[in-house]
Amino acid sequence: MRQRVPVAIVFACAATLLGTGCGVEQLPPVKPPAKLVPVDVDVPPDPPAPGTGRVILETDGEPAKVVEITGTATAWTGGYRATVIGLRPLCVTPCVVDLPYGSHPIVLRSMSDETHQSETEIEVGARAKVFRHTLGERKDGGALRTVGGSLLTLGILAAATGAVMWLAGNASSSGSSSLTANGQLVTGLGAGGVLLSIPFLVAGRPTERPGSTTQWNMPGAPPPPSSMTPAGAAVDRL
Repeated sequence: MRQRVPVAIVFACAATLLGTGCGVEQLPPVKPPAKLVPVDVDVPPDPPAPGTGRVILETDGEPAKVVEITGTATAWTGGYRATVIGLRPLCVTPCVVDLPYGSHPIVLRSMSDETHQSETEIEVGARAKVFRHTLGERKDGGALRTVGGSLLTLGILAAATGAVMWLAGNASSSGSSSLTANGQLVTGLGAGGVLLSIPFLVAGRPTERPGSTTQWNMPGAPPPPSSMTPAGAAVDRL
């Protein structure tokens, strides 16, 4: 029975690691922006080219870089996998872009706060569209997360090392009391380090808050069929 004690402590440490909620905390989405047409953006006087639709982009409260994800490709070499993501810069909000009909995945990143960013999609159709977005937010936990992670790692290693010493002392033919005692001490210190890491990990838990979009088609009829644009409006999915 004595030999099982340090093993149980190590497993308790591992269970603590899994049970402290160290993953990313998903927060409710931000409030969608109001349905307002941007006034500080220059709209080109010429209509978009055939097969493309016009989108007025604005991020509520702060300018942001807008990048379109054009595709992904995965390659394997020497047992390693590398994924390449194709990106195409579009503009800095507020702005106007003309895009081919269909769905366009985009990434928006704040120009003033690196924690403010979003990934979403624009559905482009024949009618001009206003796309207003409030950026989401992702925080990595900062220094508290780093301290907690270091304490947790050191605690697990110490508990495991102490458990080995403890078992070796119990299993020796001479019953080495000093090795057992040292193993108990190191195991206890390791378990204490794991417990001490918990408040740091909880306080420094990464958070992620999705952004929100308000988008609508501009009033007015779509271009006539003679200009090679389809009738009807785009479908808003966001």
